[in-house]
Amino acid sequence: MEGESVEPPKKNFGITLTFILYGVASLLGWNALLTKLDFFSFYLEGMKPSISFSFLNFILNILFQYLLIIKKDLFPLKLQLIGGIVGSIFFLLAIPTSTMFLEKDSIINYIVTGGLVFLMGFINGLASGGFFNFVSYFPLELIVSFSAGQGFSGIAMNVLEYLVLVFVTGKEEKYLIIRAWIFFGSSILILVICLILLFCNYNSEFCKFYLSKATEKSDIPEGSLVRDSQLNEEEQGIINDQENKIEDDKNTNENNLTGCSAFIVIFKKIWDLNLIMIYIYIVTFALFPNASIGQNLFDLERYNVITIITIYNVFDTVGRYLVNIMPKTKLFNNIICLGRSILLFTLVFNWYCRDVLEVDLTITSILLILNVAILALTNGIGTTLCFGIAPNLVDNEYKGLAGTALSLFLIIGIFLGSCVGFGVDAIIGLFKKDQN
Repeated sequence: MEGESVEPPKKNFGITLTFILYGVASLLGWNALLTKLDFFSFYLEGMKPSISFSFLNFILNILFQYLLIIKKDLFPLKLQLIGGIVGSIFFLLAIPTSTMFLEKDSIINYIVTGGLVFLMGFINGLASGGFFNFVSYFPLELIVSFSAGQGFSGIAMNVLEYLVLVFVTGKEEKYLIIRAWIFFGSSILILVICLILLFCNYNSEFCKFYLSKATEKSDIPEGSLVRDSQLNEEEQGIINDQENKIEDDKNTNENNLTGCSAFIVIFKKIWDLNLIMIYIYIVTFALFPNASIGQNLFDLERYNVITIITIYNVFDTVGRYLVNIMPKTKLFNNIICLGRSILLFTLVFNWYCRDVLEVDLTITSILLILNVAILALTNGIGTTLCFGIAPNLVDNEYKGLAGTALSLFLIIGIFLGSCVGFGVDAIIGLFKKDQN
């Protein structure tokens, strides 16, 4: 009957686990490459993969996510998700293969491998934009599960790297190759499992119920942000925080907008979340990984890098889950995200204590761990709150567009943060030279 509400399907543990694995799949391809930078640095030392890979990847990633926004019907959503996973599998085979079989440190190796990393930006944009589009139609607790899965993706890669280093210990090139194939082969297996789950789950009654909202007009009463049953009592805080963002559909004719016009209207409603997303990742990448990893915890070379990255990934994942028990308001999110700026000063202070004042390494290591942990915790909280709040500020059919827009600004934040990070790292390096 018209006006009669339809009860949403019940969520079970299997659904939650599936969304966690979607989060893993959305970032695993890129996380795998970043975790094995020691392998690529061995064969492409002159190319400096730790710097060049990120910048090569950003170009098509940003451009394609922007294209997904202004041409929101360019690819069917299911094709975006499948293409993101299948493409990640392909590049996790192609990139290490070209690296090891072409001449070490040769121009042709730089061109071929660099070209593949460049093209992978398209796949990363497809995966990231597609999955954030997809999960934006679902209840907040599943958005949190997806976000936590992205944290688990980094943890899984670092645990896998630890295990490979422990069980394959040789330092010769042949052992480096064996470790690489075990690592990338295991990563591909995880992606295959995620792909199978996607095929099994996408057409389920649970997914169909929420994805059907993409074709429904908004049922929001004027001046209110209550949408269906997606907001529980704790989440009602978002209503008081955001009522000034609601505009009359009769004036904007939002439901008939497409392309750039739709993006502009949606951007007006979530512009502040987009800017906060950029700021989150400028701060994060200004301090991590380069500036943090440069301050050694231990004199254990490769283990030092994995240890710091694992600490970061664990606390980032914890932060994403903590959103379940936190206020879901812009005010709270702004306090968390802007307040973490102080970590820039605490990291520099830690370097000063260790290298200038020559404070004991144990103390400065503890301070570094705390700095990285708080940075990661607030990164996870801020990112998840942005993605959880934004879909509730727009009409049903534009929830996915809001998710993809935030994903685009996240990548822009990472790019800008990486530039700042290299600057911070260079400044610390100059001070170190002066001290020497």
